[in-house]
Amino acid sequence: MRILFFITLVLLAFLERVVFDLGPNVELVTMVMLLTSFYLGRRWALWLVFLVMVLSDTILGNTNIFLFTWSGFLIPAVVASGVFGRRRNPGGAKRVVLATGVGVGATLFFYSWTNFGVWLLDGWGMYSRDFSGLLLSYINGLPFLRMQMASTLLFVPAGFVVVEFLRMFVRSKIWRTFLNRQSIRKLDIVRLITI
Repeated sequence: MRILFFITLVLLAFLERVVFDLGPNVELVTMVMLLTSFYLGRRWALWLVFLVMVLSDTILGNTNIFLFTWSGFLIPAVVASGVFGRRRNPGGAKRVVLATGVGVGATLFFYSWTNFGVWLLDGWGMYSRDFSGLLLSYINGLPFLRMQMASTLLFVPAGFVVVEFLRMFVRSKIWRTFLNRQSIRKLDIVRLITI
């Protein structure tokens, strides 16, 4: 079940980046990274981010800024796993609020780190090599921060609510009853075939 959950999250983030692009900096990588960090742990989260970024950037292309974009998701995966590890079983609403708070922090880190990278690696001469150039890089990045923060505030709570709902459903009697009926139907089909 863990592997299925992991593959589903990798595919979700990969397809959003490559096929169903929702807009500049509207992304699902933060959501799936946080879900993986919480439910599967640090190692899985690092692999998820690495796979999503490698696979999608292979198709989309990238420049040397990848050092900052990839680490802009990998570093928060480590931090999120540490935060979630210390607070392993908060209640449903507390879990959503905690994850959203960590998501906001991850988004702010990504913005700060990648805009620093744009300024540092600026091969186009867009920014001067002083504090005013760095500040201009951050100012020019604000529209992207706004969109990424909006996606974090929308998708992270939604992702955690959906996963919690699915966990409750799978543990419920409804699910067990459904599985029992399916197994009874399969047995009936097997009996009919063998008669």
